Order: sequence, then structure tokens, then C-alpha cells
Amino acid sequence: MLQMLQKIQNQRVHVINLGFKSEWIIDSFKKTRPDKVYLVKKTNESKDAKDAEKEIKKFVKKLDIELIIIENNEEVYQLIRQLKVVFEEEKGNVVYLAISSGPRYNTSAFIISSMLFGKYSKEVYLYSLKEGEFIPLPHFETKLPKLEVIEAIKFISKEGKCKKKDLRDFIFNESILKVGKECKDKEHSMYVKLNRSILESALDWKLIKIDGKKKGCLISLTEEGEKWVKIF
Repeated sequence: MLQMLQKIQNQRVHVINLGFKSEWIIDSFKKTRPDKVYLVKKTNESKDAKDAEKEIKKFVKKLDIELIIIENNEEVYQLIRQLKVVFEEEKGNVVYLAISSGPRYNTSAFIISSMLFGKYSKEVYLYSLKEGEFIPLPHFETKLPKLEVIEAIKFISKEGKCKKKDLRDFIFNESILKVGKECKDKEHSMYVKLNRSILESALDWKLIKIDGKKKGCLISLTEEGEKWVKIF
């Protein structure tokens, strides 16, 4: 694992939870020499955690390692969104997520984020630390709903419930989907594309429920859909 961490990369980016000890984290930095570190912490940390943070800051400053603080107060969906931004920012770099320190909700957010957004980075690794030694952990990927489905459920969430016509207007007015100029029946083509590209997929993902039929039906989010909206 250590050889893997030390191979030539664009940048080695570590994301770590602040815990009560700094020694293990500092030992790992000595071996892997990260280029950048994201440190996840609460706004009001305990004295032990604050002391650990001081030691980490002192060490990274000495080695000229860029340090970025992410503040999160035990809100798992917010942390997943924050980590999504990290993966997007570090596109092309290799991201390592340490899951052996910090509260359990942080560990959950790290694992979920690596599965959802790991494809944004060049590579992603999960690891645990024990006295500065790396314990590599398996990493899994999962598919995301299509972009147009995500935009649709975000719109439905804002509206609470919406008519199929209102969703159609939003999707095509925002150019999330388009129909060709040569279409003879543009309105019909828009509904066909809405059904095939968004509604059928969202139903397969169990993100929405539809009450009624045809253009006047009402579309709302399922409990699963509400969870996905919180991430995006």
C-alpha cells in the first residue's frame, strides 16, 4: 500500500477527520508526503481535539503542505455535499480518505461519498490508520441517477408536488432536455422525451410517485427521492 501511495501522481490529496490524537496522522504524513490535506472538524471541538489540530497545523506548515479546513457539525448530508465539492475540485488527483478517526457519521459520509463521487478523481482509496500504518480498505462504486433525473427531483422537491406539465416546462425551458426543431408535434415529442429520459428512470430508482394519468397527473418524491435531494 505504501508503494501505491508513493507512486508518481498529479497530487496526493488526503481527507481526514480530526480526532483526539495527532501522532498517527503525522506519522502517516511523514511516509506519504501529501500535497494537500482536507481536515474535517466540528466548529466547537474538545480541548484534546484542538490540541491535536494545533500539532497537525504545525507539522503541515513545516512541510509546506496545503491545509484546508472543512467545518461540519454532525450533519451527514451536509458533509456528503461538502465531500462532493472536494472530489470535483480534485479532479485528476488521487484522493485518500482516512476513516479511522472522528465520529461515526463522518465515517459513513466518507464511505458513501467515495462510492458516489470517486469517479470524479483520478483514483480514490479508503484506508484506516493504526499507529501511522496504513490498513487499505476495499472501495466500491455505485451509479448515480442521470443528471436530468437529479435536476427533475430537485425541482419537484422545491414545489412539493408538481403537475407533469410544470415539470415539462421546467425541463425544456432550462434546456435540460431538448427536442429537434424539425419535430412536427413539438408538445407530444416533449412529453415522450420527458417520460423516457426522466420519469421512467426516476420510477426505476424509486425516487418519485405519480398520482393520476396523462398531463394533469401529480408527481411527488418518495422517501428515497427526498434522501437523494439532500445529497445534491
